[in-house]
Amino acid sequence: MQFRTKARAVDLLGKGQIADLPTAITELWKNGYDAYADELKAILYTPGYEDVEKPFFVLSDNGKGMSNIELENKWLILGTDSKSRNNAPEEGIETLWKKPRPIMGEKGIGRLSVSYLGSPMLMLTKKIGEPLQALYFDWRTLENFNLFLDNINIPIVSIKNEEEFIIQFEYLKKEFLKNFYSDNPDPEKAKKETAEKFALWSDQKEVLDKIIKSTKTLILNDFFLDEIVKD
Repeated sequence: MQFRTKARAVDLLGKGQIADLPTAITELWKNGYDAYADELKAILYTPGYEDVEKPFFVLSDNGKGMSNIELENKWLILGTDSKSRNNAPEEGIETLWKKPRPIMGEKGIGRLSVSYLGSPMLMLTKKIGEPLQALYFDWRTLENFNLFLDNINIPIVSIKNEEEFIIQFEYLKKEFLKNFYSDNPDPEKAKKETAEKFALWSDQKEVLDKIIKSTKTLILNDFFLDEIVKD
């Protein structure tokens, strides 16, 4: 036998540690500081600016970024001890050639703060010499009382150039929606498997509908690509 964790526990853990939006931003900026960033930005874009149709929040820094392996082995592992071991890196590429800094973020769950910024999340990160990494997730998925963490798929893709960004973004959304729809090539099996997935949301169908609608209708406009992605 072994412990299993309900998805809801992660939602409660994050909310229990983060009191409000300012605290959430502070925790995320601590992570940016630990990544040797010098520029930390928090910007709310609302309709009326450029071609923005729906409000969205952008939190960014110019830190060292993460590789695909680091995303999987650090960011997606709650309570990771990568910071608590106090193994200060030597001045070099891991510190962006700056003097080692004292660690600010220590809880290992500061990343959950991002759920306060909005439910659908697109995370972009790039390490020197590595392709851009993109991760998509809707935090409302964790509100389900029936799901275990190992039931949830959080898709990540590597993007090598600007031309493939939109294609890969659509792929991310499609992969995320597999949390609710089966992609089994057998029509009968796909129907059965999808019904089983939907059954897990029988008590929270309204939340499920919002998650699916948000993902399907989410688009990246020209402004986002020109000013945020290219930046």
